[in-house]
Amino acid sequence: MTVYTGGSASVMYGVESTFNTAASAITNIFGVQQKVSSFSLSNNRIDLNKLGQVETACYAYGQQAGSLSVGFIFDNGDSHKIFQAIYGAPAGSGTVASPFLYPATLAQGATAPTVTSLTTNINLQTGADTLKRSLTGCIVNSLNISTSIGETLNGSVDMTFAKENNSAVLTSTDTITQQDAGTVDQGTKPYTFAHGEVKISTGTALNSTAIADVQDIDLTFAQNTEMLYGLGSNYSVGAYRRVLDVTGRFRAVWKDATIIQHVIDQVRDSEEMLDYTSGVGMQLTFTNG
Repeated sequence: MTVYTGGSASVMYGVESTFNTAASAITNIFGVQQKVSSFSLSNNRIDLNKLGQVETACYAYGQQAGSLSVGFIFDNGDSHKIFQAIYGAPAGSGTVASPFLYPATLAQGATAPTVTSLTTNINLQTGADTLKRSLTGCIVNSLNISTSIGETLNGSVDMTFAKENNSAVLTSTDTITQQDAGTVDQGTKPYTFAHGEVKISTGTALNSTAIADVQDIDLTFAQNTEMLYGLGSNYSVGAYRRVLDVTGRFRAVWKDATIIQHVIDQVRDSEEMLDYTSGVGMQLTFTNG
């Protein structure tokens, strides 16, 4: 029996220009130590019986549904690209002084707002052959970020996909795409969590005060997406987003009693918190030092 390890597999993704149309370039990595946590594909078989017959006479295929989960560690070079699946392409390139800027409007007010879809390739080297699974129409349902003092910045992505494109499932000439290949994203320095602060605004966009030192944090971006099916197709032909939920929790050591009371008063008084003058906000920034 031959046992294959992670050194015999690779997973990459690319951004699709049109939903469920394979991306022209599949060169993005999720991060360092990326791994496929789960992968499932079902066709929802429908059993058909005849009158006067106990056994199933035949069956029909229902809608095809697939899901994929990938775990990884955020790196300081390429992991940010997964946010494009939620917010769209970045509006500006990032540096230590100026982070990557992703639009926060999510096409609000657009006549036909779209959901960004991905093509994900999973390759497994099985001796002389390569088993290639190409998944198109991948929609990020949720993106989770979690870390604590002294740990790495861990990420996980849960996706559903429209169909598996199996035009070249098994080949004898291809090899897996290694994460250090020159034609794809490189796994760079992983983020570790050394220090974090919770800040609140003191009235203006550029003036904030730290009220706590963060010990650990867990943050989830959920798109609440739904796949759309059409007549004459057993796989999804589109997708839509209901509402974006950003939820999380953090454990912190408080250090400014006056401003902490200011935050408590806002929660108690149920004030609107849509601008900087409300005094409440959260900024989570990671740098490579």
